[in-house]
Amino acid sequence: MLKRSIRVTKWLGMVPVVAVCTACGREFKASLTAIRNVADAQETLRLQFAEHKCEPEAKLEQTIEPE
Repeated sequence: MLKRSIRVTKWLGMVPVVAVCTACGREFKASLTAIRNVADAQETLRLQFAEHKCEPEAKLEQTIEPE
């Protein structure tokens, strides 16, 4: 099983706005109010990541396209 970690995938200048879990691929987004401050945006993404439950099947379903 992969070790869970968070990876920022989209930035608005120096502010992280979108991140994903490297284990399950779940996406996390910073709110519009949080992106006004770098620390708030980071904390918002970190909290969403910490509170989620990994579902490894979700990442597999995202990578397999239906025929």
